[in-house]
Amino acid sequence: MLAAVGPRAVAVVRFAGASLVLLPFLWPRRGQPRIERRDIPRLLLLGFLAVPLNQGFYLFGLTRSTASHGALLYALTPLLVLLLAGRILHERGLWAKLAGVLMAFAGVVVILFERGLAHEARALTGDLILLVAVFAWSLYTVLSKPLLERYDPMTVTAWAVVSGSVMGLAALLAFGHALPLPPMSGAVWGGIAYLVIGTSVVAYPLWMYALRHLEASKVAIATNTQPVLTSLLSWLIFGERLTPGFFVGATLILGGAAWVESRKSS
Repeated sequence: MLAAVGPRAVAVVRFAGASLVLLPFLWPRRGQPRIERRDIPRLLLLGFLAVPLNQGFYLFGLTRSTASHGALLYALTPLLVLLLAGRILHERGLWAKLAGVLMAFAGVVVILFERGLAHEARALTGDLILLVAVFAWSLYTVLSKPLLERYDPMTVTAWAVVSGSVMGLAALLAFGHALPLPPMSGAVWGGIAYLVIGTSVVAYPLWMYALRHLEASKVAIATNTQPVLTSLLSWLIFGERLTPGFFVGATLILGGAAWVESRKSS
């Protein structure tokens, strides 16, 4: 999809579509409090982190790196969230959780090397861009938690996605990159529709819902299970062979995640 139409077109159509769907959630619903004026700057900051920084740098980074590199760098999310949560949210038990986070990251490395990471040699520029995206998502996660004590997940998500989309589109228009969009096939439109609904409208609020009820580090560690699920789906759908390295990596990931989840909350 990125190769067919480019990251700018994907970003514009995805977040324009997601904003239209989430726009009604900007207004208070029955039983939900109104947004306090003092919280608006932080909500706008979340939008900047989630869309222009996280998704913008992620899409552009992928065009200069590889999917495996992206997966490996995003596996650093639990570590960054853990460090930021300790500093900003004063989350406890950091050293105990760190052991589990590092164990899970080691498992991701094992699985990705089994899937060909060791044979990739692409430009370092893309990886550095992806690191910005990873840091932005980690900071977005940590800064969201205090707001979720006062507002529901859909409201916080809507503010972040809509405001972030406006910022991102404004930046693209300012540099003359947003329009006109290239022609897109039905397959590309289908992929973008999945990103709009599956990721922006469903997954983002679910992430916020989990963050509302759990510590930030315990939510973030779940992202390291993605290589395990990807490999299992490839085995089920495409018949790919599960190697010994997969089982070693999966054991490390699941063991590390279980260790973090079992630590006592603050």
